Amino acid sequence: MVSFSSIYQWASSPIDILEVALVIIACRRRLYKRLAFFFAYVVLVPVWEIGEWWVSYTPWFHSISYNYIFWSTQFVLSLLRLLTIAEIAKRSLRGYPAVWTFAWRALSIAALLLFSWTTYSAFQYTHYFRRFLAIGGQRFEFMQAILLLLLLFLGVYYRVQVSRLYRWILIGICIYSSVQIANNQFLLLNNLSADSIFTYIRRGSFIVPVAIWTYAVWRWGNTPAQPPELISQSAYDKISPEIHDRLRELNHKLSDLTGKRRR
Repeated sequence: MVSFSSIYQWASSPIDILEVALVIIACRRRLYKRLAFFFAYVVLVPVWEIGEWWVSYTPWFHSISYNYIFWSTQFVLSLLRLLTIAEIAKRSLRGYPAVWTFAWRALSIAALLLFSWTTYSAFQYTHYFRRFLAIGGQRFEFMQAILLLLLLFLGVYYRVQVSRLYRWILIGICIYSSVQIANNQFLLLNNLSADSIFTYIRRGSFIVPVAIWTYAVWRWGNTPAQPPELISQSAYDKISPEIHDRLRELNHKLSDLTGKRRR
């Protein structure tokens, strides 16, 4: 009798090919020099899946101890994706000192609040391992999605130049996190095991971001990071007096409104 696991192994072969291709391209493009956490992530994923494939042919695959290892590894992978978001934020925004000063504080505060919410929600179910993992994983993925969207919002609002490589990596992470948020909600209602249908959904949905990342690294992995486009000195000298006059006019209007204008 053909099992669901064997069908999945056959259907998921494109994922394995893409993962190996991504590792090879990332090494050739020397991605570890630009995105160390993301490089560690794309290398760890196929290594883990090879080990998981080997364990799946042993009785240990259905044991409780392996479930602990499985979900602990998933947490490590999620953490690497979160660190990738932070690394991209730093590399994209630090060229704009004023924006970066505000952005890292806003992102840090948001991350602290979301992580506190995640920890509080998960530790309410320390006595119930299935809900502890499902709720913790869902909240952690939600935190990544919110921070990612906040980063993209800051980039658009301040017109920051985010390279195509970084942009598509973030899109891939956002797609995967969104699927896992919904998937973990179903985990709350079903048995949590390494061989459940929801773990196969987790792996199967991975083909979309891996395809995006493989194309992005292959297409733009060698493209050097572009410095921010600053206005020329001549343009600055031209508009500086105009800005000064407008600010002085605004100051006069505010002084008139408060009755404190000095004549």
